[in-house]
Amino acid sequence: MAEATVILRPLVHFGVLASIVTGVALGVVAYRAFSGVSALPNRLVGAAVRQIKANYVEEVTNERLINDALRGMLRGLDRHSRFLDRDAFESLQADVDGLFGGIGAELALAGGYFTITSTVDDSPATRAGLQPGDRITSIGGTSLKGKRLKWVVKSLRGPPSTEVHLGVKRDRERFDLGLTRALIASPSVRWRWLEAGYAYVRIARFNKRTGGEFQSVFAALTAESGRPIAGLVLDVRGNTGGILPASVDVAGALLDGGVVATTQSRPPPPRQAYRAPPGDALNGAPVVMLIDGKTASASEIVAGALKDHGRAILIGETSFGKGTVQALVPLPGAQGLKLTTGHYFTPNGNSIHEAGIKPDVEANPADTEALLAQALELLKEAPAASLPPASTR
Repeated sequence: MAEATVILRPLVHFGVLASIVTGVALGVVAYRAFSGVSALPNRLVGAAVRQIKANYVEEVTNERLINDALRGMLRGLDRHSRFLDRDAFESLQADVDGLFGGIGAELALAGGYFTITSTVDDSPATRAGLQPGDRITSIGGTSLKGKRLKWVVKSLRGPPSTEVHLGVKRDRERFDLGLTRALIASPSVRWRWLEAGYAYVRIARFNKRTGGEFQSVFAALTAESGRPIAGLVLDVRGNTGGILPASVDVAGALLDGGVVATTQSRPPPPRQAYRAPPGDALNGAPVVMLIDGKTASASEIVAGALKDHGRAILIGETSFGKGTVQALVPLPGAQGLKLTTGHYFTPNGNSIHEAGIKPDVEANPADTEALLAQALELLKEAPAASLPPASTR
């Protein structure tokens, strides 16, 4: 799952992790052996490295051995920590920034085809006339039959101003398109009116742009309708997380002060509280939040904060239950680590790790139409004055 992530400078004390798992020793031994530095006094690991280099059925590069050792090292810590090679580090950084080089089209695998579900306004995809429902059949002359979505997304992305050639199927028509990649600002927040006065906001991902986008939504909604927002449905179903500051910004926009979350970590400061600023962007208008089993990490920070403060009614099913925070640690060679550095707690001091957040109202999260109808009913039955005041913990 995606993480509530923070960005750290390279860790000077990284080597102290060597005592945690044998894989760490392998990584350090391999690195030092290959770089000409004396190896750690571990005969078993050293002997294994020499045997692999000398006798494995295929020649193994030093880079592969080091990277595989690092992957094993991080897997041995917990399921959310991992080593990021160049491609993975670049992709995660793009997700964090909300910016990447690409064509501006979202894809899903539907009916065996990689199908466009939406396009970004004023993007290469939109300007080329690509539409939702179009099926991409080839990239750069390579058929997509048997390819994974991850490979397709990676192939569509690339430095701005570079070319990518697509084979496209639209109904019974087939045609080729050449597009020039551009810098795409991936929208993480989308909104619409459900009916007069009642707004729907969907957050797909928490990145560096999410807080600003979320705040701007309220101005756009008010300007479009010419009236205050009477109630909000906030949808984070399927949102697997993102960065911690963005979740604090979103929850903070709906709270009038108080604690959003606290984190407990080993490096100083060991415990840190994240607080909402004064002022509620909705002036107390009621909020219903939609969650499901994939709602995780940064999404759960928002859900936990709004639930503990009595600021929102949660509908759906119990969330994923990821209560740890990861740091994105750069390493030499444009690589990095995603390393678990702490646990977070809701304003009431609860850990949701491996337990999740239970909704106030259980409902089938896959039935969007019924869920929105129920949310609207709850909003109309819950005037702002009935909501408890924000906690000042």
